[in-house]
Amino acid sequence: MKLRPVYITSLLLLAAFCSEAQDTLTVKHGKAALLLSADYGKGLESLVNKQTKWEFGLGVLLAGRYNFIAEYGYGRLNPESVINNGSYTAEGNYFRFGFAHVFRVSPKRYLSLGVLYATTRFTDYGTVQISSDLWPDIDTSFTRSDLSAHWFEVIMTTEAPLFKLNEGPLRNFYWGTRLRVRIMAADLSQPGFDVYAVPGYGKTYSSVVPAVNFFVKYRLEF
Repeated sequence: MKLRPVYITSLLLLAAFCSEAQDTLTVKHGKAALLLSADYGKGLESLVNKQTKWEFGLGVLLAGRYNFIAEYGYGRLNPESVINNGSYTAEGNYFRFGFAHVFRVSPKRYLSLGVLYATTRFTDYGTVQISSDLWPDIDTSFTRSDLSAHWFEVIMTTEAPLFKLNEGPLRNFYWGTRLRVRIMAADLSQPGFDVYAVPGYGKTYSSVVPAVNFFVKYRLEF
């Protein structure tokens, strides 16, 4: 499996983060908190290509270390070159639910490890054009509604304050990186054309797919 440069960069940043904090990694009890997050990486990606992606998250943190996670997103994926002489699009909503254990690596830096279950219902459609000097040209299209898929994700998350402030509401803003390993659990076999992409999962070139998210989060303690 070939890793993209963004994955390699994220792994190096994560290694640096953990190396800096290796002597202070502890698990401490803390306040409960409501965690609201948005994936700004998907928003930026949507601005530079033909795909549309957005994703939001909600977390309930208990005792400063037990994070119960829910995520909701939408994707309209247009992977290139999956159909020769044609086009392909998959779009739909997806949900993820799961749990992560949070480690406090410094007063305001956190590392967490967890597992998520993800599910989606989506539609895919495409076109194919084939020209021939010997045979009649082929120009066809297809649409498949109410497709579904589900998968599991192993996640590792790092986050730190967005602003270096000790007072005021802005001190509760964090930003971070979430590394994911997605493991497809559904049979995506379809008659005719394959399913080439799944919203929330990505391209289906493998049943195990790495991914990375960049997010901002607001931490509301209570």
